[in-house]
Amino acid sequence: MKGIDIFVGRQPILNQDGDIFAYELLYRNSTDNFFPGVDSDTATIGLLVNTFLSIGVEKVAGKSVAFINFSGELLAQDIFTTLKPDRVVIEILEDVEITPSLLTKMRLLKAEGFKLALDDFILQKQYMVHMELFDLVDIVKVDYINTTATERLEIEAFIKKYPDIMLLAEKIETEQQFQQAEKSGYKLFQGYFFAKPEIISGIEIPSNVSLHFQIIELFNAESPNIDEIASLIMRDMSLSYKLLRFINTLAFQVPKRISSIKQAIVIIGLQETKKWVMLLALHEMGDGQGRGRTKALVDYSLTRAKMCELLAKHEGKKNAEEYFLAGMFSLINVIMKRDWDDILELIPLSNLVARTLRGEETEITSSLQLTEAIERFNWERLKQLTEEIGIDDSKLSAYSLEAHRWAQTVD
Repeated sequence: MKGIDIFVGRQPILNQDGDIFAYELLYRNSTDNFFPGVDSDTATIGLLVNTFLSIGVEKVAGKSVAFINFSGELLAQDIFTTLKPDRVVIEILEDVEITPSLLTKMRLLKAEGFKLALDDFILQKQYMVHMELFDLVDIVKVDYINTTATERLEIEAFIKKYPDIMLLAEKIETEQQFQQAEKSGYKLFQGYFFAKPEIISGIEIPSNVSLHFQIIELFNAESPNIDEIASLIMRDMSLSYKLLRFINTLAFQVPKRISSIKQAIVIIGLQETKKWVMLLALHEMGDGQGRGRTKALVDYSLTRAKMCELLAKHEGKKNAEEYFLAGMFSLINVIMKRDWDDILELIPLSNLVARTLRGEETEITSSLQLTEAIERFNWERLKQLTEEIGIDDSKLSAYSLEAHRWAQTVD
């Protein structure tokens, strides 16, 4: 199976010593190194999903801070309010209207520890009306290509009134511009003179958009049933993976490793999980290339998950959910083309599940190996494992049929 390629652009932001201070993250939908011309909200949602829930911010930005553009609409909607403040600078686009409600939102973000930046800054009239804005802003970005020398002098003189604000010179393309900006008091620098944007790529796990909307319907019920919601999420490998990434990447204090999808929902909370599912549904619809249908390896993974769960229940195990997760994620290293060490740092699976997936011998191993033997028609191994687990051929056949039918219901 060929996975779906996803992309994130990044451009370094340097300090005066030439060290990387941060990366600005840029939405890309191919290896072509330019903005694909989608609206700003779609771009930011795609960037957040690809960075934090698919590729992993660790791979995209390393240990550096990430500058991410936000429109006023996205800030107002509280999308991804659980981002970690020490990993993200919220960059407010130049066309955002400054309103009392936006200023209130910015105060809340500051209280949570976020740094705020104004993109492509010029001295607009609306800024003069809301001067309290500059008590909230940490960084002001000035475009060296699209401003005149006179405009920059006015900006620099104005910002000197606010010593806590750092000036960032962007679109620096020559040594002369860099020297001029540094002499004028800029502390941060970005542009082709230092580095062009670099494309970071990854593999997306195919998802099922129609299932997202079924889940949202359950959330909209008067009394949402967490078991029903967990059951539907368990039918989508992409959702399950991103749910665990959501917990591990964002600002949740996870008390222990995750042993079930239901436990993950409880930790996040129903409202936050609903926002997250809605965000992913929007992303899937907007990006639709090759998405929306479960692919071959994902289908195998879901069949394995259900089969392992049925075998666990047959043996009277109390932790059938861990068997399910081990089956579901048993092929994710193949799908994502990444080593187990990398993957298991991304998602907070229980120690038992993680050890099983690494190939260590655990109580789950024989059940997982039995599902693999069924896939491969390995009759000799099948006979050995059925005797070990203590299950007859008729029961095994019934379980196999049930697991296959369950996996097919996601289409």
